[in-house]
Amino acid sequence: MKKNTIKCGALILFSVILTLVAVLPLQKGKVARPDWMQALDNEAKLNSITIPGTHDSGALHSIAEISGKCQTLSIEEQLKIGVRFFDIRLQLVDNELKVVHSFVDQMTDFEDILADMSAFIQNHKSEFLIVSIKEDASAKRSDKAFADVLEEMLLSSSEISRANALPETVGDARGSIHVVARYRNASIGLPCYVGWKDDTTFELGDIYIQDNYQVSDADEKIADIRRTYRVALEGNHALVLNYTSCYLSSCFPPIYAGLPAHDINKDIKNALEGEYANGALGVLVCDFITEELADVIIRRNFQ
Repeated sequence: MKKNTIKCGALILFSVILTLVAVLPLQKGKVARPDWMQALDNEAKLNSITIPGTHDSGALHSIAEISGKCQTLSIEEQLKIGVRFFDIRLQLVDNELKVVHSFVDQMTDFEDILADMSAFIQNHKSEFLIVSIKEDASAKRSDKAFADVLEEMLLSSSEISRANALPETVGDARGSIHVVARYRNASIGLPCYVGWKDDTTFELGDIYIQDNYQVSDADEKIADIRRTYRVALEGNHALVLNYTSCYLSSCFPPIYAGLPAHDINKDIKNALEGEYANGALGVLVCDFITEELADVIIRRNFQ
């Protein structure tokens, strides 16, 4: 028991150090890909391309650098390096939408994120975004419904697709922001509140989702990710969402995103440049994405 406690303590310390200095296997570089989708065929199906995405895209802050932080790049920076799938978690506070990661306030308003995304699409018409929106914590001091406040804001942007389904082809998708609606009473975007499962792998309509996030070690999660590569290569789903994010449940307190991402991101790079160098792998929804990792994911579309 004492040995396990010491081991967990050492892992927690290493996780804190990684998160503080962002010492992940793929460091910030000079790669920018603001228009990478321009080279894609208009007739290409969404399941025929590989897309870099981010988990808890707005989670740049932690409690004691242990719990809460999942990214080091802002939404604006992620857009510039080529991220095209965003996982946005919100809470309604005083009738305003705030970005949160569970109980951790990320000190950002959704209004600002929407403005950044809308401006990006206005200036880069060849691109498209898929944005998953989830109510991640119960409303506080609000007399309005989450869906009402959110959708009023979404409708203020002409870049938001009003469709209740994802587009079939790249050409149909270009120049718009497509919503995956993980909240009650959605009238905009693909409705995913009913049927979305927690901490598992499942199918929702014609979308395949791997989101096993409580794991004993990084190797367990890497096996999940690689298994989902093989599902994506079969091409039997309209879209595959492969969440590469997790935390280690084998310690108390659990080890959060920074430590497992160290090994997982390294394995993604190795896999995409090695065994899984060919074929479409769907959306890789990453923690602590970097320019280099996004570039590795994007380049496979043009090999």
